[in-house]
Amino acid sequence: MDYSSEPLHSSHLNIQGSQPFNAEPTAASLVEFNITPEDLVYCRNHGPVREFDQSNYFITIKSAKGVISLAMNDLKTNFTIHRVVAAVQVRTISSL
Repeated sequence: MDYSSEPLHSSHLNIQGSQPFNAEPTAASLVEFNITPEDLVYCRNHGPVREFDQSNYFITIKSAKGVISLAMNDLKTNFTIHRVVAAVQVRTISSL
């Protein structure tokens, strides 16, 4: 797999693997904030991460009412932004 075009990743993460990129924040940095900053979000990948030209991508939705195709800019500007606070819990099971 080609990892040469990967975007830069946050320097605030502890890198566990670089190809594919897998990293996590320290426990100390997670308890510092009520809501995790974007730079501290876990990264778990199974292949290369790539940047893409947003003007070339569309989502097409087909329903009984018809078909609608939306560009990334449509999604960003034509809809109300909703923020959801969620908790991610990881449970590690070790064998005895």
